[in-house]
Amino acid sequence: MTKFLHLSLRSRGRDRTSEWYCQNLGFEEAGRGTTGLGTHTARLVHPSTATYIEVSDRAYKGHDFEIPEEAVMLQFTVPDMAEAYDRFKRNGANVTEGDGTSEYFFLEDPDGYEVEIAKGEPGQVRFSSIGLRANDLERSVKYYTDAIGFKEQRRWTTPRGTNIAVLELEPEAPTLAIRHMPFLQPMARIPEDLMHLAFPVEQMQSWVPDMRGRGYNVDEDGPRMSWLADPDGYELEMIETRKG
Repeated sequence: MTKFLHLSLRSRGRDRTSEWYCQNLGFEEAGRGTTGLGTHTARLVHPSTATYIEVSDRAYKGHDFEIPEEAVMLQFTVPDMAEAYDRFKRNGANVTEGDGTSEYFFLEDPDGYEVEIAKGEPGQVRFSSIGLRANDLERSVKYYTDAIGFKEQRRWTTPRGTNIAVLELEPEAPTLAIRHMPFLQPMARIPEDLMHLAFPVEQMQSWVPDMRGRGYNVDEDGPRMSWLADPDGYELEMIETRKG
């Protein structure tokens, strides 16, 4: 079984984004740095999972970027919806839909990514799912199951008409919710560097030719890192992890 390492999201300001997730959703900042290109990063960890969020402020590119409609949604479950709603309001979070009496409600983080809050089990807040919009549900589900090893758990259609397939990689990691919205215009290809998902590879030297032999387009980025792109342009960072 492979692991779900992290979700990276482009940010309009590392410090502000990190503070928001820590204050509102129970993350802790476990490290920060600046790459050679000038990307300011922060690693945010959550007690509910080993899958972390990487805040990626590409300051050298500026902060004027667009997130395609419904492209990315993070879901968290909370033990008490009313308490959570009141806390978000006290913190000044931007609640865009619903309230503490709703089955779920939505927030917008400082960078414009959508966050869904839903009722969960008693105990702690849980980082439960990452939602990606797809133009073709079957095509995207096949990609993630074949290329990465996700397993489809369930699917359904919401009252709004969104077709959702939930994929799981490992029990404690957030699920991947592939969402097809036929009532919207087809989505343009996801902009480069907007976000990525990261997964480990045991041996890059053998993984690359194997994936290419299976028909996948692999972009090598040094001896221990490669990139894939799913059918809609969401980037997947594949990292060789050394044991021991």
